[in-house]
Amino acid sequence: MYQPRYSSFSLSRRTIGDAAPRGQALESLSETDSLRSRFFSWRGASGRRYVCSVFQSGEESFIADVTNGVVIGVAREGATNRPVCVFLAQERAVDRHALRRMARELGVAEWHVHFCANAATLRDLSASLLN
Repeated sequence: MYQPRYSSFSLSRRTIGDAAPRGQALESLSETDSLRSRFFSWRGASGRRYVCSVFQSGEESFIADVTNGVVIGVAREGATNRPVCVFLAQERAVDRHALRRMARELGVAEWHVHFCANAATLRDLSASLLN
């Protein structure tokens, strides 16, 4: 299994049967075919809503180039999104090959990125999504 080397990296302790995390598609984009699948929102432990851009597994080259944001690895079970890891992009140096390996090992189907995030955002999202 992938072993994170950075303190700003969190893995999920949830299992498939656990209650779903607080995430949802953007209602304002529900009528648009081209944008509906490119954005998703997650609620932090504080109740704050974080809108994320969605990238498919296979787009790790782009994710590896993100320098300022929180990255959420999301697995899918049917129509349910389940976060499996969360990390702060600027505090890790993971290349696209390591991200692909992580995606395979953790079952990541999508990468959700909240741009221009900081460590407080990471803590808020991690507390809500992974604990």
